[in-house]
Amino acid sequence: MRMPARKTIRSVQVLLTLGLLAGCGSQDPFQNLPAGGTDAGTGQIVIDDIWANGPQGLAAGSDAPLQLTMTNESATTDDALVGVSTTVSDQVTLEQDGHAVSSIAIPAGSQVDLERRTGIELQGLRRALTPGQWFSVTFTFQRAAPVTVLAAAGPLAASR
Repeated sequence: MRMPARKTIRSVQVLLTLGLLAGCGSQDPFQNLPAGGTDAGTGQIVIDDIWANGPQGLAAGSDAPLQLTMTNESATTDDALVGVSTTVSDQVTLEQDGHAVSSIAIPAGSQVDLERRTGIELQGLRRALTPGQWFSVTFTFQRAAPVTVLAAAGPLAASR
């Protein structure tokens, strides 16, 4: 039986090594995204998983939903989100069932998911946002103090 030539074995080793290394140099465009979004809190209000939905990035002039969940940890005192502001969009609209509203109620002891029928829309982005790009957002409440937090554009990174 004849053994393969050393040259052939060496060539296969080099090709395998190059194939493995080819994937090492590519950068994951979503590597800087937070797993689960960013979080903030003020008084009894906790804001979880804040991010702007733009998996392919967001073009200047476009609109983007701001995804998050708010929890009122007070057992007795209701609150409400009465405003959101950011420098990356011309306007921010609070929405409920597809209609603009002046506030979003956060009843005592409850959690409000702002990803489906109730939400926040960043309207008229002033600049393009790429996945993983950070921007500041300020939330204003009826009772709790305002809070400013960094949010990221993109999809959420996979949980680690």
